[in-house]
Amino acid sequence: MTQPREMMGLEIPGDQKVPVPVRDWNAMKLALWRSKVAWEIAMRAAVEIIARCQHEKDCHGEWSEIAPCFAGCPDREQRMSALVILNAGRQFAPVDARKPADAPYFAPSREYFSDVLATLATTQAELEALRVQLGSNVTPPPISSPQLKEAT
Repeated sequence: MTQPREMMGLEIPGDQKVPVPVRDWNAMKLALWRSKVAWEIAMRAAVEIIARCQHEKDCHGEWSEIAPCFAGCPDREQRMSALVILNAGRQFAPVDARKPADAPYFAPSREYFSDVLATLATTQAELEALRVQLGSNVTPPPISSPQLKEAT
């Protein structure tokens, strides 16, 4: 039987609240804001590339983003690549992502830090085992981190 709150649209099935630690929530907001800034930089660069493209005489691509360039335009491929980047930015950039307020920094607990380093060491060992199994002679240089040296 349908509940009155559900009928009014106040409760939607599958729209339950999930507790998230504040540290993780702030990290997600910061990552979203960084994503928006990165897409804005990419879109600005794509617009500059499109503006610098050379065109044949009477090419409609010179003044319209949706018009194709003539086959003989010297920068046709660059313009098409820049348009792909520009449209991807328009499609995938977050609509509204404000920079989070500068919150005080809290260092991670020793347990959290140790857990991250243990996961990193385990992952490196697994990667090395996979490289050995695949017979790859190409190995990247080891990570030289003072924290990692202290943990091992």
